[in-house]
Amino acid sequence: MRNSLTLWMTGIIALTIIGFLVVFKPITVKPRKDPSDADRYLRPVGVMEFDARQAPEATFSVLNRDVYIYVPQHDLRLGLDLRGGMHVVLEIPDRSTLDYPLKNKLEGQSEVVKKQTELRDTLAAPDYLGESAKDNTQVSVTASEDQVEVVISWGTVSEAQNRFEIVNRAMDKVFGPGNYTTPKSDALFDAQALETQRADIQENVRGIMENRMNASGLTEVTAYAKGQKQVVLEIPGVKDPDRVRELLKTTAQLEFRLVPEGMTVTVDDKTGEATGTINGTQVLEGEDVINATYLVVSGKDLKPNCDLESDPKASGKFAVSFELRNGTKEEKKTRERFAAMTAGNVGRQLMIVLDDKVIMAPVIQDPLPGRGIITGGFDSKEAKDLKTLLNAGALPVPVQIAETRTISATLGADSIAKSMIAGIIGLAAVLLFMAAYYRLPGFMANIALVIYIILSLAVLKAFDATLTLPGIAGIIISIGMAVDANVIIFERLKEELRTKKPLETAIDVAFNRAWTAILDSNVASLITGAVLYSIGSGAIKGFAITLLIGVAVSMFTAVTVTRLLMKLMIRSHAGHKLAWYGI
Repeated sequence: MRNSLTLWMTGIIALTIIGFLVVFKPITVKPRKDPSDADRYLRPVGVMEFDARQAPEATFSVLNRDVYIYVPQHDLRLGLDLRGGMHVVLEIPDRSTLDYPLKNKLEGQSEVVKKQTELRDTLAAPDYLGESAKDNTQVSVTASEDQVEVVISWGTVSEAQNRFEIVNRAMDKVFGPGNYTTPKSDALFDAQALETQRADIQENVRGIMENRMNASGLTEVTAYAKGQKQVVLEIPGVKDPDRVRELLKTTAQLEFRLVPEGMTVTVDDKTGEATGTINGTQVLEGEDVINATYLVVSGKDLKPNCDLESDPKASGKFAVSFELRNGTKEEKKTRERFAAMTAGNVGRQLMIVLDDKVIMAPVIQDPLPGRGIITGGFDSKEAKDLKTLLNAGALPVPVQIAETRTISATLGADSIAKSMIAGIIGLAAVLLFMAAYYRLPGFMANIALVIYIILSLAVLKAFDATLTLPGIAGIIISIGMAVDANVIIFERLKEELRTKKPLETAIDVAFNRAWTAILDSNVASLITGAVLYSIGSGAIKGFAITLLIGVAVSMFTAVTVTRLLMKLMIRSHAGHKLAWYGI
């Protein structure tokens, strides 16, 4: 029995030491980064190589490996309210994809381009969709030999139905009634299907935006869904808000488009404006150049392994390598089609378009077997941003920035300082009260309380939870809750000792009989925390997480750890003095 108690206590102490090392990192085998110092932790804008390591207090070697010693400092993930940064709310529009299989295939690329342009012009006419059809974020048209795809944005289901009928009318005008298969509108705008679609798109946007921000050097970004049409991003330590807005607004829709035979496309290096000429005479410019080309593959066909390379055509400039996917049967067909297209069109231009802006229009020199590089005279920042966007993936729909707020880093520093002072004062008051009023058991409870704090922080770190200002409030509140169970146990212990029961028996009875009340109160707190976490957002979730962790860990430390300490304590002669129990 005694050996079992010793083993249990040894395990708890070892766990506490490991928790302390994980959270505060006083000893590391790699140079430590400082998450509370944005100037050293975040990579400055435009800097490719950045050393964010802290200088250690001391260094020594173990088994030919360097070990670093630092002043203990937490390595927790801090929220926006503690570090400062940007709070961004993104709005996601409702969109539907209308697929029209053609009953008669279009012969030749020029006919595909002609019909595609004709349909776009028809939809942009005043009697159809008008100005909204000129904005590719609201309406987009893509044609192939055997199918036409129209993507429309809408606000209400009635508006969607109206747009659906207008698109059908435009299809009749361009392709003729009965020459295509009309999609079923009840499936496109079904309420239940729409709810699933919204949830999928919302999660897709959330994941892409989080990956995009993290890959750009803005680390520890928190992204979460709000309602059915919004995604909230909390980005700590932002140094360049304008750059963040650009990354957020970019859809990253990459397209490879084949330029019609006989046409030459040139791109102005300064303005990015594209012009199309035939036999030296300008015939198209701007978006008309894009509309006159033939879509070969898009960004969704790329593997997320794009990388930076030196531009072979421009010294000191960068390029971005890419490779097409080849996992599924459809992806392999796309890869083969791309290889065949480039092999059959050597000497023609392949235009690369990002978010309706022509990046470059290189001539196909050799067949491309599913891979290549994008050269556009990029500097390091432009190339890195392009790589980030392509690897993070294209957004399923264009999003709008509904709200942005910039929070000063000074506010975060003040909040941390005041919260730390409040927490230290609260903890000191609790420790003094427990030791003064309950004496030796109170001292044991204080040791358990210190273990509780370290383990709670370790759990936060293990789950990579974000510590917010309300989260600190949750920890401070749970400190009081952690000793609440001990108060119930110690009052019961006094009652048992007054009935002249042996000390060890009195301890067992006190813990056993107090357990029901402790369990009921803590379960009620867990239910409250779970409800707050499930329906809350942002700061509410931060509070709920620390509350849930605090309650769960406090049940362990208040009951198990305190009991172990008291059982070990009564092995000594001093542990049997009733005066030390307030009797």
